[in-house]
This record gives sequence, structure tokens and C-alpha cells, in this order.
Amino acid sequence: MKYVSIVEKLFFSYKFMLFMLFLLGLGAGVATFIESVYDTTSAKIMVYDATWYEGVMLLLTLSLVGIMYKYKMWKKFGAFIVHLAFVAILVGAALTRYFGYEGVIHIREGLSENEMLTVKSYFTIKTEKEFLEYPLALGQIGNNDFSYETMVEGKVLHINYKSYHAGAKGELNTLIVEARYDNKLKTVKIEGGAGWIEPPVVVRFDDVEIELAWGSKVIALPFSFKLLDFELQRYPGSQSPSSYASELEVIDNSTTFPYRIFMNHPLTYKGYKFFQSSYDLDEKGTILEVNKDPGKWPTYFGYFLLCVGFIGNFFTKGSRFVKLRAFLQKSALALLLPLVFVQATPLKAEADTLEQFRKNSYEHANGVFSSLLVQDYMGRIKPISTEAVEIVNKITGKSSLFGLTPEQMILGMTTNAGLWQEMKIIKLSNPSIKKVLGLSPEAEYVSFASMFDDEGYYKLAKQVSAANQKAQSKRDTFDNDIIKFDEKLNIAYLTLKGVLFKFIPIPNDASHTWIAPNDAFSHPHINSEVKSMLNDYFVGLQEGISTNKWDNANIALAKLKENQRSLSGGILPSETRVRAEVLYNHMGLFQKLIGFYFVLGCGAFVLALISIFKGKNYPTLEKSVLYIFIAGFIAHSFGLALRWYISGHAPWSDSYESMVYIGWSAGFAGVMVFRKSILSLSAAAILAAIVMLVAHMSFVNPQITNLVPVLKSYWLTVHVSVITASYGFLGMGALLGFITLLLMILKNKKNALRMNEQIRHLVAINEISLIIGLAMLTVGNFFGGIWANESWGRYWGWDPKETWSFVSIIVYALILHLRFVPKLNSVYVFSIASLVGYSSIMMTYFGVNFYLTGMHSYAASGEHASLPSFVYYIFVGIFGLCVLAYQGRDVKTI
Repeated sequence: MKYVSIVEKLFFSYKFMLFMLFLLGLGAGVATFIESVYDTTSAKIMVYDATWYEGVMLLLTLSLVGIMYKYKMWKKFGAFIVHLAFVAILVGAALTRYFGYEGVIHIREGLSENEMLTVKSYFTIKTEKEFLEYPLALGQIGNNDFSYETMVEGKVLHINYKSYHAGAKGELNTLIVEARYDNKLKTVKIEGGAGWIEPPVVVRFDDVEIELAWGSKVIALPFSFKLLDFELQRYPGSQSPSSYASELEVIDNSTTFPYRIFMNHPLTYKGYKFFQSSYDLDEKGTILEVNKDPGKWPTYFGYFLLCVGFIGNFFTKGSRFVKLRAFLQKSALALLLPLVFVQATPLKAEADTLEQFRKNSYEHANGVFSSLLVQDYMGRIKPISTEAVEIVNKITGKSSLFGLTPEQMILGMTTNAGLWQEMKIIKLSNPSIKKVLGLSPEAEYVSFASMFDDEGYYKLAKQVSAANQKAQSKRDTFDNDIIKFDEKLNIAYLTLKGVLFKFIPIPNDASHTWIAPNDAFSHPHINSEVKSMLNDYFVGLQEGISTNKWDNANIALAKLKENQRSLSGGILPSETRVRAEVLYNHMGLFQKLIGFYFVLGCGAFVLALISIFKGKNYPTLEKSVLYIFIAGFIAHSFGLALRWYISGHAPWSDSYESMVYIGWSAGFAGVMVFRKSILSLSAAAILAAIVMLVAHMSFVNPQITNLVPVLKSYWLTVHVSVITASYGFLGMGALLGFITLLLMILKNKKNALRMNEQIRHLVAINEISLIIGLAMLTVGNFFGGIWANESWGRYWGWDPKETWSFVSIIVYALILHLRFVPKLNSVYVFSIASLVGYSSIMMTYFGVNFYLTGMHSYAASGEHASLPSFVYYIFVGIFGLCVLAYQGRDVKTI
């Protein structure tokens, strides 16, 4: 009994469980960097597949079971089901790890195939009488040592590891081993590795021949496939795949049936799952990935329990969530949400140069011209209004210049290139580039023409060439900035030439390609009537700009639009959708919300401090402003819904959209969940402002794009919406932690009682926010597992994005369980943890998207960003805040 008591005290304790969670998260986080620097195999060897990591998982599982029994957790339904769910998921993961396998099958059109190539690599020894195989994965770091021993014709054969060299991507790996037999030693070079099947190396010891090989192995399936046809669909006028599918015939003895496999539509047959992975370059062959996973249903059962448990936890009597909610209902705090819209002040230009153009072109540019459809380089058909907004934002860094709308600027650049190439419209920020060009440090913009000397030579040609020749990891700030500036210059050039505006469809073109007017005039398939329309329109434009008479231009433009409908009506967006997109561009709603949320948050915070120190609330004003804020939140919701309608897919498929959605979820949390606390609302508003501001920074691309095939999934929509919304609640917790620490600094003997009351109230809201956020993050993450299983054929693959989501879950599980460790159960520690813990979310969102490699790279549609220096200052500031708040740490826990 003594030993049982020791085991129970040591292993069935929250301290031990939290320590195991810490090791689990730390190992996973480190592994993502190992994978990025070296390769996936190295990360698996060092962490994911390592014995020590599996041991941590086993101990954690046993500890969870022990804690559930020790504390009779079944008396609290929600908590019990949640913890039981994790046990089920870990059991399912073990079944997958030890009894499942993955492979690849390649089939050419018209041929049959029943053999798959394993993802794992094996070392094989073959003699005249025996065939032995051993799983073998080698990494670029760590200890690769291995040795195999077997009997060959009565004598012992020893195989010992000597060295390993990883080949570049697409190249063979090299393994050197020593083979000892009959007191003779030979060094053997073997090429292969995962994904390769190379001829074995024959080693001769007198009359004995031994074949050694290292690579994937072939597994025969109990049935076969015949590829009838491979289909690849592309977006109109683009080489980007929209969808691809394999028309197969499944042949199983006397049973034969057809099946179509495409992305997010796999085939499940006799315990195997086959899903569309890739295809041959000549589009005559398909590559399917194969998965046999006995752990799928236990894992899915765990996912189901997880959803039930988290929902149950919100209503279970005696749960932490119910207790915190009851605590908040006992107090009533102030609520104030100021609302201000901030308008940008456009730069002024010389009135005598642009006044006529500004006045005469406004109605046409923002009216019928704005809805003219163009085809971008990705094949998306969109209004020229959208193209104008994207180009002007890219070149100028602003939504407009000189009081002109983006449509007016584009119209001016294409109709009067001589004037606009002399105008200073290209944004230049880097002081070193300004110095190279001989500009003053105060210069903000340069003209296109000024970038070339009198002989037409590009002034930055040498520097741009040198920057492009450097490896990306070797480029400094100057190199990155000069490449970005060169890109702006090229976009300006293409705009001045009219090359970017492809609005003339090529008749009967299989890929629905559109071309620009300059190309249309010389294209043999464009008839003379369309060329006449173009000429009439350009003549009408000059007439309208000069005399403000637009009848001829409008008539010609209407004919060009009708020509688009006539030749490409089947792929065009509806007129309602076009009008909606033009409205979306003209509103610029999300940019305006930055100022709205920022002023809202700061004003609410200042008023809250006044309320705290004066002990006075303003209920009438608070309620009035709340309604105004709700109206602003509705506007945010309307903007998201409008973007959803325009794009045809849920608005959280890329970096920009997901950040706008996080801002929305922060607003949702403030309005729907925490509207009774002015400080919580200020935190929600400031978080929304910060996220929206980042969304509109230069390294994030706000362009509406077509979806890559794998993103066309119902489960993706659910996964991303839930997991991204969780970032808003967890961000709320971070800001509330910040405010709590700030109040601790401001606390003194006179206001200690009221301050402590406010701090405890904020901590309760903070903990509720983290509980909701963790529930959504966890459930959303496992919905992602279902999506991955339907798309990639496996629900977990240790991709950096999903790994850091896993790390974030562990981080917030640790934070919410700190109260079970007496020395860490304090308001001060919890506030610090909730603030610092959000760095795991930042790593999940930004770090993976922009700094690590992985499948989720399609979400990082913005430009590659280097780590800003202000990040270091933020961490120093947080450290200083924690030190200063230490004096006010004496607050009673809830």
C-alpha cells in the first residue's frame, strides 16, 4: 500500500500531469524548427517518433486516467467527458502509430496497378535463403547509429552504420555501412531512402552473395485499379488548377465498379483510404496516396466526446465556468463604447494639373467604368474597380492620391501615360535606397520617369540584380526593400502600358483567355467589330476627359461589356455580384474599422479609469454608445458577408481574410459575451484594431483570390471558422491580462479595495474568455483533423501549422490548470500567463505562415516578412510590466 500511495501521489497529481503537458508542448515546438532547418525525417527521429516522446504520451494518458479516478471526476460531467476524450484520442493515435501505414500508388491512363510504395523506408538484407527487413529512418542531426546481425550459412553477418548524407530535394540519399562476415570487412555505399526503390547493392564474400538495399518497399493490395481517365480543370485564362480527378475502375476478383476520386472526395474500400494527391506533368497519370488506419474510429469517437464535453462544461453544475459566471452576475460594472470613424486625408497635388481630370472623369470612372470586368493573372474575373484598388494600394501604399479614386488614377495612367510617368506616385520608404537615388530623407514618393537617367538606364539595376542573386535567407533589409520597390516600379510600368487590364475575350478559346486592348488590336481571332469598339471607346475617353461629354464612351463601353457576356457568359459573375464587389471597393469598410476600433478601445479604457477613480458610472450614455458600437459590429459583419458573397467561399481562406475574421470574433466576444464590463469591451476593441491594422500592412495581400483545390471543403469552413474565432477570445484574455497588470501598478492604499474588486472581475472575465477560447481552439483543431483525413488521407501529420495549434492547446490547458498548483494559484501569475500565452497563437498564425515550411503555406499569401525589431521591444516591455505589477499582486483568488 505504501508504494501505491507513492505512485498515486507522484503520478496521479496535477503537478505531474502539467509537467508532462509541458514536455509534450516543448518537444513539439522544438521539432517544428528542426523540420524547418533540416527535414521532416530529422524531426520525427528526434521528437515525434522518438521513444522518449511516446513515453511522455503514455505517462500523460495514465496520469489523466489516474486523476479522473482519484478526484472522482465523473461527478462533473463536462470535465470528465473532456478528459476522457483526450484518453480516447491518445489511444486512437497509438493504434495509428503502431498498426497503420501510408503509401503512394502511381497509375497511368489505360493501365492497371495493385502495388503501393510505402512512405516509410526499410533496410533490407537478402541472401539465397533469407530476406530480412528493418524499418530505418535517418536524420541530418542526432544519433543515427544502428547495427543488424543475422546468420548466413552458419556464420554471423554484422551490418554497422558508418555515415549518412541527405540528398537535396528530389535527389537520392546516401548511406554508408560496414558489412563484416567471416572475419572480412567491407564498406558499402547504398543510395535510396523514403520514396525510392533502387537496385540492391551486391556484396560478395567469396562464394556468398548478400544484397543490401535501403528505401521504400512495395506492398501488394488485395485489389487493383485501372485509370480510365485523368481530368484537370483550370481557372479560366490561367494555368492554376481549379480541380483534378481520377476516373478509376476498381477490380476486385469478379467485382468491378467505377469510382471518381478527387480532392476532398476519397475512396474508402476494405480498410484502405485512397485520395487524390498529385498527377504527372503530361496529365496522363495520377498519384494517389493510400492510408490504412485502424485508429480512425477511436480518434473520431474522441473528437465526438470532446465536443460533448466542452458543451457540457458550460452547463455542468459546479464546473469552473458556471462558478465564474455566477461570480460575475453578482457585480455590475460600467460599459462604454465610443464610436469614431477616421477618414484618411489624401495628398494634395497641383490643382491646375489634375483639376479638370478630377472633375470630368469622376462620374464615368466610378460608374460604368468601375464595373467593367477584367481577368487577372490567376484567371479570376473581377471588376476593374478591384484591380484599380489593388494596383493603387500596391504602388502608393494608400487607397488614393491627389483626391482621386483608384478608378480615376488607373484611367488617368492608361489614357495619359506621359503625364502620369512624371508624377510622384510610387511609395519609397527605405532611406538607403533614397540615398542611392540622391533623394532627400523626407521624400515619400518618386515618379516612374525619375528612375531612369538621360540615356534610359535604370538607376537601381545593379542593386536589384545583386539582391535577386542572393539566397532569401541571406538578404538584409535593403535587399528585401529594393526588391519590393522594383516590383512596385514594374507594376506602375505595366499599368501605364495597359498590359494588366485584360477585358477582351478570345472567341472559342478552350481556356477562356482574355487579353489586353494592345494585344487585341493585333490578334487574328479578334474581329474588326470588337477592334472598332475599342477604338471608339478610347476616342470617347479623350473626348470625355476634355469636354466632360461621355455619351460616346459610355455607348462603346456598353458594347464591350455585351461582347464579354456574349463570348464568356458561362464563367462571368452575375451583374448583382459585380455591383456588390464595386460597392465593397468603394466602401473601404475594413480600413475604416481600424480607426473605429482603436478610438473605441482607447476611449473606453480612459473612461473606465475615470470611473474607477471617481467611483461613478454613466448608465444612460453607456447604453447609447453600446447601441452605436453594435451598429459598427453589424457593419463589420456586413463587410464579411459581402466578401463571402463576392468570392463565393467563406472569408477566412488566406492571411488577410482570417485576420479580418479574428477582428470580427474579438468584436463578437465584446458585444455578445462581455458587454457588461467596460474594460473587457475596451480590450476587445483594441484587439480588433490591432488585428485589422496588421491585416492592412504591406506584407499581407488583401486580394480576393480563387481557392486552391484542397481548400474547397465543407470541413475546412467549419475548421477555420471555429479555430480562427478562438483567437479572438484568447486575444481578449491577453489584453485583459495586460489591463489587470496595469491596474496592479496603479493600485495604492487609497484605491486598493476598489481596484481589487475590478481586478477580480477582470480575471473572472479573462478566465471565461480563455475557457471559451480553448474549447473552440481544441474543437476547431480536431475538425481540422477530419478535414485533413478527407483531403490528405490522414487526420494528423505533424505539419508545423497543426503542431503549433497543438502546442497552443497545451499552453492554454496549462494556464487554466495553474490554479491546481498551490504556489501558482494567484491572480498575478494567471494574468502574466494569459498575456504571455498568446505568443503561442502568434507563432501559430504568423510564425508558421511566414517563417516555417509546411502544407499550410497556401495561407501565407502575403510577402515574406522578416521578424520586426519591435517584437523584441514588446517582450522587454511585457517583462517590465510584470516587474512593476509585482507590488500589487496581493489580490484574492476566485
